[in-house]
Amino acid sequence: MMNTELKSQINKELNSLYPLLKRFREDLHQHPELSWQEYRTTKKIEEFLKKNGLTNFKKPIDTGGYIDFVYKSKFPFILLRADIDALPIQDKKKKPYASKNKGVCHSCGHDMHTTIILGLAILIQKARLEFPFNLRFVFQPAEETIPNGATPMIKAGVLKKVKYAFGLHMEPRLDVKTVSLTAGWINMQSVRLNIIISGKSGHSAYPSKCNDPIWIASRIIQDSYQIIYREIDILKSPMILSFTEIQAGEGYNIIPSRLNMSGTFRTADMEAKKLFFNKFSVLTKSIESETGAKIDVEYVEGAPPVLNNPELTQKLLENTKKFDKTTKIVAELRSPGGDDFGLYSQKLPSVLFRFGTAKNGIAPRLHTDTFDAPPEVIKSSILFLVNQLLCLEV
Repeated sequence: MMNTELKSQINKELNSLYPLLKRFREDLHQHPELSWQEYRTTKKIEEFLKKNGLTNFKKPIDTGGYIDFVYKSKFPFILLRADIDALPIQDKKKKPYASKNKGVCHSCGHDMHTTIILGLAILIQKARLEFPFNLRFVFQPAEETIPNGATPMIKAGVLKKVKYAFGLHMEPRLDVKTVSLTAGWINMQSVRLNIIISGKSGHSAYPSKCNDPIWIASRIIQDSYQIIYREIDILKSPMILSFTEIQAGEGYNIIPSRLNMSGTFRTADMEAKKLFFNKFSVLTKSIESETGAKIDVEYVEGAPPVLNNPELTQKLLENTKKFDKTTKIVAELRSPGGDDFGLYSQKLPSVLFRFGTAKNGIAPRLHTDTFDAPPEVIKSSILFLVNQLLCLEV
Protein backbone atom coordinates (compact mmCIF):
# COMPACT_ATOMS: atom_id res chain seq x y z
CA MET A 1 0.00 0.00 0.00
CA MET A 2 1.47 3.36 -0.97
CA ASN A 3 2.32 6.10 1.49
CA THR A 4 1.23 9.73 1.05
CA GLU A 5 4.48 10.79 -0.63
CA LEU A 6 4.39 7.94 -3.15
CA LYS A 7 0.71 8.56 -3.85
CA SER A 8 1.43 12.22 -4.53
CA GLN A 9 4.30 11.33 -6.85
CA ILE A 10 2.18 8.85 -8.82
CA ASN A 11 -0.69 11.32 -9.18
CA LYS A 12 1.69 14.06 -10.34
CA GLU A 13 3.28 11.85 -12.99
CA LEU A 14 -0.07 10.49 -14.16
CA ASN A 15 -1.61 13.97 -14.42
CA SER A 16 1.33 15.03 -16.55
CA LEU A 17 1.09 11.92 -18.71
CA TYR A 18 -2.70 11.89 -19.11
CA PRO A 19 -3.04 14.48 -21.95
CA LEU A 20 -0.45 12.56 -23.98
CA LEU A 21 -2.27 9.28 -23.39
CA LYS A 22 -5.60 10.82 -24.33
CA ARG A 23 -4.16 12.02 -27.65
CA PHE A 24 -2.46 8.67 -28.22
CA ARG A 25 -5.76 6.84 -27.73
CA GLU A 26 -7.57 9.21 -30.08
CA ASP A 27 -4.90 8.63 -32.73
CA LEU A 28 -5.33 4.86 -32.42
CA HIS A 29 -9.09 5.27 -32.66
CA GLN A 30 -8.74 7.30 -35.84
CA HIS A 31 -6.44 4.71 -37.43
CA PRO A 32 -7.77 1.26 -36.44
CA GLU A 33 -6.30 -1.85 -38.03
CA LEU A 34 -7.79 -5.30 -38.48
CA SER A 35 -6.32 -8.46 -36.96
CA TRP A 36 -2.83 -9.36 -38.28
CA GLN A 37 -2.61 -5.94 -39.97
CA GLU A 38 -1.66 -3.84 -36.92
CA TYR A 39 1.60 -2.50 -38.38
CA ARG A 40 0.94 1.19 -37.77
CA THR A 41 -0.43 0.46 -34.29
CA THR A 42 2.70 -1.53 -33.40
CA LYS A 43 4.93 1.25 -34.73
CA LYS A 44 3.07 3.88 -32.68
CA ILE A 45 3.36 1.80 -29.51
CA GLU A 46 7.10 1.37 -30.00
CA GLU A 47 7.62 5.09 -30.79
CA PHE A 48 5.64 6.20 -27.73
CA LEU A 49 7.63 3.88 -25.47
CA LYS A 50 10.94 5.16 -26.89
CA LYS A 51 9.92 8.79 -26.39
CA ASN A 52 9.41 7.98 -22.75
CA GLY A 53 12.70 6.18 -22.20
CA LEU A 54 11.62 2.59 -22.80
CA THR A 55 13.69 1.15 -25.64
CA ASN A 56 13.64 -2.64 -25.16
CA PHE A 57 10.42 -3.33 -27.08
CA LYS A 58 10.51 -6.85 -28.55
CA LYS A 59 8.56 -7.98 -31.64
CA PRO A 60 8.58 -11.79 -31.77
CA ILE A 61 5.93 -11.90 -34.52
CA ASP A 62 4.98 -9.50 -37.33
CA THR A 63 2.66 -7.26 -35.29
CA GLY A 64 2.40 -6.53 -31.59
CA GLY A 65 5.19 -7.07 -29.08
CA TYR A 66 6.13 -6.77 -25.44
CA ILE A 67 8.41 -4.93 -23.06
CA ASP A 68 10.00 -6.23 -19.85
CA PHE A 69 10.87 -4.50 -16.57
CA VAL A 70 13.50 -6.69 -14.93
CA TYR A 71 14.30 -5.76 -11.33
CA LYS A 72 16.09 -9.00 -10.43
CA SER A 73 16.72 -11.96 -12.71
CA LYS A 74 15.50 -14.42 -10.09
CA PHE A 75 12.10 -12.72 -9.73
CA PRO A 76 9.03 -14.17 -11.46
CA PHE A 77 7.12 -12.03 -13.97
CA ILE A 78 3.69 -10.49 -13.69
CA LEU A 79 2.21 -10.18 -17.18
CA LEU A 80 -0.24 -7.46 -18.24
CA ARG A 81 -1.84 -7.95 -21.63
CA ALA A 82 -3.52 -5.51 -24.01
CA ASP A 83 -5.06 -6.53 -27.33
CA ILE A 84 -4.48 -4.10 -30.20
CA ASP A 85 -6.70 -5.07 -33.18
CA ALA A 86 -9.96 -3.51 -34.39
CA LEU A 87 -13.17 -4.84 -35.94
CA PRO A 88 -14.61 -4.74 -39.48
CA ILE A 89 -17.34 -2.24 -38.54
CA GLN A 90 -18.03 1.19 -40.03
CA ASP A 91 -17.63 3.86 -37.35
CA LYS A 92 -20.74 6.08 -37.17
CA LYS A 93 -19.78 8.20 -34.15
CA LYS A 94 -19.92 11.96 -34.59
CA LYS A 95 -16.63 12.54 -32.79
CA PRO A 96 -13.46 14.31 -34.01
CA TYR A 97 -11.49 11.12 -33.36
CA ALA A 98 -13.89 8.82 -35.27
CA SER A 99 -12.23 6.22 -37.47
CA LYS A 100 -10.72 7.43 -40.74
CA ASN A 101 -10.36 3.86 -42.04
CA LYS A 102 -13.45 2.87 -43.98
CA GLY A 103 -15.17 -0.18 -42.56
CA VAL A 104 -12.79 -0.55 -39.59
CA CYS A 105 -13.41 0.62 -36.02
CA HIS A 106 -12.19 0.08 -32.47
CA SER A 107 -15.64 -1.14 -31.46
CA CYS A 108 -14.35 -3.38 -28.67
CA GLY A 109 -12.17 -0.84 -26.87
CA HIS A 110 -8.78 -2.30 -27.76
CA ASP A 111 -7.46 1.23 -28.30
CA MET A 112 -8.30 1.88 -24.64
CA HIS A 113 -6.72 -1.40 -23.51
CA THR A 114 -3.52 -0.52 -25.38
CA THR A 115 -3.39 3.02 -24.02
CA ILE A 116 -3.99 1.90 -20.43
CA ILE A 117 -1.26 -0.77 -20.43
CA LEU A 118 1.11 1.56 -22.30
CA GLY A 119 0.39 4.35 -19.81
CA LEU A 120 0.91 2.00 -16.88
CA ALA A 121 4.36 1.01 -18.17
CA ILE A 122 5.40 4.62 -18.70
CA LEU A 123 4.03 5.71 -15.31
CA ILE A 124 6.07 2.99 -13.58
CA GLN A 125 9.14 4.19 -15.48
CA LYS A 126 8.64 7.87 -14.69
CA ALA A 127 7.72 7.36 -11.03
CA ARG A 128 10.68 4.98 -10.65
CA LEU A 129 8.49 2.34 -9.02
CA GLU A 130 10.03 -0.96 -7.99
CA PHE A 131 8.39 -4.28 -7.22
CA PRO A 132 9.37 -7.65 -5.72
CA PHE A 133 8.68 -9.17 -9.14
CA ASN A 134 9.42 -8.40 -12.77
CA LEU A 135 6.85 -6.99 -15.18
CA ARG A 136 5.96 -7.87 -18.75
CA PHE A 137 3.66 -5.62 -20.78
CA VAL A 138 2.23 -7.50 -23.77
CA PHE A 139 0.60 -5.81 -26.77
CA GLN A 140 -1.07 -8.70 -28.55
CA PRO A 141 -2.47 -8.72 -32.09
CA ALA A 142 -5.51 -10.52 -33.46
CA GLU A 143 -7.70 -11.12 -30.44
CA GLU A 144 -10.83 -10.88 -32.59
CA THR A 145 -10.08 -13.69 -35.02
CA ILE A 146 -9.82 -17.46 -35.29
CA PRO A 147 -6.92 -18.30 -35.39
CA ASN A 148 -6.05 -15.83 -32.66
CA GLY A 149 -2.96 -13.81 -31.77
CA ALA A 150 -2.51 -15.26 -28.29
CA THR A 151 -1.30 -18.58 -29.68
CA PRO A 152 1.81 -17.32 -31.56
CA MET A 153 2.66 -14.87 -28.77
CA ILE A 154 2.59 -17.70 -26.23
CA LYS A 155 4.65 -19.88 -28.58
CA ALA A 156 7.13 -17.00 -28.83
CA GLY A 157 7.69 -17.19 -25.07
CA VAL A 158 5.70 -14.38 -23.45
CA LEU A 159 4.66 -16.73 -20.62
CA LYS A 160 8.23 -17.68 -19.78
CA LYS A 161 8.84 -17.23 -16.03
CA VAL A 162 5.36 -15.64 -15.60
CA LYS A 163 3.56 -16.33 -12.33
CA TYR A 164 0.34 -14.33 -12.88
CA ALA A 165 -1.31 -12.84 -15.96
CA PHE A 166 -3.71 -9.88 -15.96
CA GLY A 167 -5.94 -8.66 -18.75
CA LEU A 168 -8.56 -5.95 -19.06
CA HIS A 169 -11.74 -5.18 -20.95
CA MET A 170 -14.08 -2.24 -21.34
CA GLU A 171 -17.56 -2.89 -19.92
CA PRO A 172 -20.62 -0.80 -20.96
CA ARG A 173 -22.80 -2.64 -18.43
CA LEU A 174 -20.90 -0.91 -15.62
CA ASP A 175 -20.55 2.77 -14.79
CA VAL A 176 -17.23 4.61 -14.88
CA LYS A 177 -15.21 4.02 -11.69
CA THR A 178 -16.75 0.54 -11.39
CA VAL A 179 -14.61 -2.56 -11.82
CA SER A 180 -15.70 -6.17 -12.17
CA LEU A 181 -13.63 -8.75 -10.31
CA THR A 182 -15.44 -12.05 -10.78
CA ALA A 183 -14.04 -15.45 -9.87
CA GLY A 184 -14.46 -18.45 -12.15
CA TRP A 185 -15.47 -18.32 -15.80
CA ILE A 186 -16.10 -14.82 -17.09
CA ASN A 187 -16.05 -15.40 -20.87
CA MET A 188 -17.38 -18.33 -22.84
CA GLN A 189 -15.62 -20.24 -25.58
CA SER A 190 -16.87 -19.37 -29.05
CA VAL A 191 -17.07 -22.18 -31.64
CA ARG A 192 -17.77 -21.32 -35.27
CA LEU A 193 -20.02 -23.74 -37.13
CA ASN A 194 -19.52 -23.98 -40.89
CA ILE A 195 -22.21 -26.09 -42.57
CA ILE A 196 -22.49 -27.10 -46.24
CA ILE A 197 -25.74 -28.66 -47.47
CA SER A 198 -25.60 -30.36 -50.86
CA GLY A 199 -29.01 -31.09 -52.41
CA LYS A 200 -30.48 -31.08 -55.90
CA SER A 201 -31.35 -27.95 -57.87
CA GLY A 202 -34.26 -27.29 -60.17
CA HIS A 203 -37.16 -25.05 -61.09
CA SER A 204 -38.96 -23.47 -58.14
CA ALA A 205 -42.26 -24.45 -59.77
CA TYR A 206 -41.36 -28.14 -59.33
CA PRO A 207 -40.03 -28.51 -55.76
CA SER A 208 -40.95 -32.18 -55.70
CA LYS A 209 -38.29 -32.77 -58.37
CA CYS A 210 -35.59 -31.10 -56.24
CA ASN A 211 -33.85 -31.61 -52.92
CA ASP A 212 -34.09 -28.13 -51.47
CA PRO A 213 -31.10 -27.20 -49.23
CA ILE A 214 -32.92 -24.07 -48.01
CA TRP A 215 -35.72 -26.16 -46.55
CA ILE A 216 -33.13 -28.51 -45.03
CA ALA A 217 -31.27 -25.54 -43.50
CA SER A 218 -34.51 -24.34 -41.91
CA ARG A 219 -34.94 -27.76 -40.32
CA ILE A 220 -31.39 -27.71 -38.94
CA ILE A 221 -31.90 -24.24 -37.48
CA GLN A 222 -35.23 -24.99 -35.83
CA ASP A 223 -34.31 -28.43 -34.51
CA SER A 224 -30.87 -27.39 -33.20
CA TYR A 225 -32.40 -24.49 -31.27
CA GLN A 226 -34.68 -27.07 -29.69
CA ILE A 227 -31.60 -28.99 -28.49
CA ILE A 228 -30.45 -25.92 -26.55
CA TYR A 229 -33.77 -24.98 -25.00
CA ARG A 230 -35.54 -28.34 -24.68
CA GLU A 231 -32.89 -31.01 -24.22
CA ILE A 232 -30.16 -29.34 -22.12
CA ASP A 233 -30.53 -27.63 -18.75
CA ILE A 234 -29.09 -24.19 -19.58
CA LEU A 235 -29.35 -23.10 -15.93
CA LYS A 236 -26.70 -25.69 -15.07
CA SER A 237 -24.74 -25.30 -18.32
CA PRO A 238 -25.25 -21.85 -19.88
CA MET A 239 -24.88 -21.96 -23.67
CA ILE A 240 -25.90 -19.97 -26.71
CA LEU A 241 -26.43 -21.00 -30.34
CA SER A 242 -26.88 -18.40 -33.09
CA PHE A 243 -26.98 -18.91 -36.84
CA THR A 244 -25.68 -15.77 -38.50
CA GLU A 245 -25.06 -16.33 -42.21
CA ILE A 246 -26.71 -18.18 -45.11
CA GLN A 247 -25.46 -18.12 -48.70
CA ALA A 248 -27.41 -19.86 -51.47
CA GLY A 249 -29.22 -19.38 -54.73
CA GLU A 250 -28.73 -17.78 -58.13
CA GLY A 251 -32.26 -16.54 -58.81
CA TYR A 252 -35.66 -16.12 -57.22
CA ASN A 253 -37.12 -18.97 -59.32
CA ILE A 254 -34.30 -21.49 -58.93
CA ILE A 255 -33.98 -23.96 -56.09
CA PRO A 256 -30.20 -24.16 -55.47
CA SER A 257 -28.16 -27.31 -55.24
CA ARG A 258 -25.92 -26.05 -52.45
CA LEU A 259 -26.16 -23.88 -49.34
CA ASN A 260 -23.46 -22.56 -47.00
CA MET A 261 -24.41 -21.46 -43.52
CA SER A 262 -22.49 -20.50 -40.43
CA GLY A 263 -23.11 -19.64 -36.82
CA THR A 264 -21.61 -19.66 -33.35
CA PHE A 265 -22.01 -21.93 -30.37
CA ARG A 266 -20.87 -20.57 -27.00
CA THR A 267 -20.41 -22.12 -23.57
CA ALA A 268 -18.00 -22.20 -20.63
CA ASP A 269 -18.81 -25.84 -19.84
CA MET A 270 -16.67 -28.24 -21.89
CA GLU A 271 -18.79 -31.28 -21.00
CA ALA A 272 -21.90 -29.42 -22.17
CA LYS A 273 -20.06 -28.61 -25.40
CA LYS A 274 -19.41 -32.31 -26.03
CA LEU A 275 -23.06 -33.08 -25.28
CA PHE A 276 -24.28 -30.47 -27.76
CA PHE A 277 -21.87 -31.58 -30.48
CA ASN A 278 -23.05 -35.19 -30.07
CA LYS A 279 -26.71 -34.20 -30.26
CA PHE A 280 -26.08 -31.90 -33.22
CA SER A 281 -24.30 -34.73 -35.06
CA VAL A 282 -27.24 -37.08 -34.43
CA LEU A 283 -29.59 -34.38 -35.72
CA THR A 284 -27.72 -33.72 -38.98
CA LYS A 285 -27.27 -37.44 -39.70
CA SER A 286 -30.98 -37.99 -39.14
CA ILE A 287 -31.88 -35.18 -41.56
CA GLU A 288 -29.38 -36.56 -44.07
CA SER A 289 -31.05 -39.97 -43.84
CA GLU A 290 -34.54 -38.52 -44.25
CA THR A 291 -33.80 -36.15 -47.12
CA GLY A 292 -30.96 -37.77 -49.02
CA ALA A 293 -28.99 -34.53 -48.90
CA LYS A 294 -25.35 -34.38 -47.81
CA ILE A 295 -24.60 -32.24 -44.73
CA ASP A 296 -20.97 -31.42 -43.89
CA VAL A 297 -20.27 -29.73 -40.55
CA GLU A 298 -16.98 -28.11 -39.53
CA TYR A 299 -16.32 -26.90 -35.97
CA VAL A 300 -13.72 -24.15 -35.68
CA GLU A 301 -12.97 -23.73 -31.98
CA GLY A 302 -11.95 -20.37 -30.57
CA ALA A 303 -9.91 -19.86 -27.43
CA PRO A 304 -11.06 -21.67 -24.28
CA PRO A 305 -13.21 -19.82 -21.73
CA VAL A 306 -11.55 -17.07 -19.71
CA LEU A 307 -11.18 -18.33 -16.13
CA ASN A 308 -10.42 -15.93 -13.31
CA ASN A 309 -8.38 -17.84 -10.75
CA PRO A 310 -10.47 -17.82 -7.50
CA GLU A 311 -7.52 -17.44 -5.10
CA LEU A 312 -5.90 -14.65 -7.11
CA THR A 313 -9.24 -12.90 -7.56
CA GLN A 314 -9.76 -12.97 -3.80
CA LYS A 315 -6.28 -11.48 -3.26
CA LEU A 316 -7.13 -8.62 -5.60
CA LEU A 317 -10.48 -8.01 -3.92
CA GLU A 318 -8.75 -7.77 -0.55
CA ASN A 319 -6.10 -5.44 -2.00
CA THR A 320 -8.79 -3.14 -3.38
CA LYS A 321 -10.27 -2.68 0.09
CA LYS A 322 -6.84 -1.49 1.29
CA PHE A 323 -6.18 1.20 -1.30
CA ASP A 324 -9.47 2.30 -2.86
CA LYS A 325 -12.56 3.60 -1.08
CA THR A 326 -14.15 5.19 -4.16
CA THR A 327 -14.08 2.52 -6.88
CA LYS A 328 -17.15 0.30 -6.83
CA ILE A 329 -16.37 -3.41 -7.17
CA VAL A 330 -18.79 -5.85 -8.80
CA ALA A 331 -18.02 -9.45 -7.88
CA GLU A 332 -20.46 -11.19 -10.23
CA LEU A 333 -20.40 -10.26 -13.91
CA ARG A 334 -19.94 -12.69 -16.81
CA SER A 335 -20.08 -12.47 -20.59
CA PRO A 336 -21.06 -14.98 -23.29
CA GLY A 337 -18.48 -13.33 -25.54
CA GLY A 338 -15.16 -15.00 -26.24
CA ASP A 339 -11.64 -13.71 -25.59
CA ASP A 340 -8.32 -15.36 -26.35
CA PHE A 341 -7.09 -14.30 -22.91
CA GLY A 342 -8.58 -17.71 -22.11
CA LEU A 343 -5.35 -19.22 -23.47
CA TYR A 344 -3.37 -17.31 -20.83
CA SER A 345 -5.80 -18.29 -18.07
CA GLN A 346 -5.61 -21.94 -19.13
CA LYS A 347 -1.86 -22.02 -18.51
CA LEU A 348 -1.38 -20.01 -15.30
CA PRO A 349 -3.34 -18.14 -12.60
CA SER A 350 -4.94 -15.17 -14.34
CA VAL A 351 -7.52 -12.43 -13.85
CA LEU A 352 -9.28 -10.28 -16.42
CA PHE A 353 -10.64 -6.98 -15.07
CA ARG A 354 -13.67 -5.24 -16.57
CA PHE A 355 -13.65 -1.44 -16.36
CA GLY A 356 -16.97 0.38 -16.59
CA THR A 357 -17.56 2.84 -19.46
CA ALA A 358 -21.16 3.92 -18.82
CA LYS A 359 -22.32 7.24 -17.42
CA ASN A 360 -25.49 6.90 -15.35
CA GLY A 361 -25.95 3.45 -16.79
CA ILE A 362 -25.86 4.64 -20.41
CA ALA A 363 -23.12 3.61 -22.85
CA PRO A 364 -22.87 2.34 -26.44
CA ARG A 365 -22.62 -1.45 -26.58
CA LEU A 366 -19.49 -3.37 -27.57
CA HIS A 367 -19.14 -4.43 -31.23
CA THR A 368 -21.50 -1.69 -32.43
CA ASP A 369 -20.88 1.22 -34.81
CA THR A 370 -21.19 3.80 -32.02
CA PHE A 371 -19.07 2.19 -29.30
CA ASP A 372 -16.92 4.62 -27.35
CA ALA A 373 -15.39 4.92 -23.89
CA PRO A 374 -14.93 8.12 -21.85
CA PRO A 375 -11.27 9.23 -21.75
CA GLU A 376 -11.27 9.45 -17.95
CA VAL A 377 -11.34 5.63 -17.89
CA ILE A 378 -7.67 5.77 -18.96
CA LYS A 379 -6.56 7.51 -15.77
CA SER A 380 -8.80 5.63 -13.33
CA SER A 381 -7.83 2.24 -14.81
CA ILE A 382 -4.10 3.00 -14.64
CA LEU A 383 -4.43 4.10 -11.01
CA PHE A 384 -6.39 0.96 -10.16
CA LEU A 385 -3.78 -1.30 -11.79
CA VAL A 386 -0.73 0.41 -10.31
CA ASN A 387 -2.28 0.13 -6.85
CA GLN A 388 -2.95 -3.55 -7.40
CA LEU A 389 0.68 -4.10 -8.38
CA LEU A 390 1.95 -2.17 -5.35
CA CYS A 391 -0.17 -4.35 -3.05
CA LEU A 392 0.50 -7.64 -4.81
CA GLU A 393 2.39 -10.38 -3.01
CA VAL A 394 3.91 -13.23 -5.03
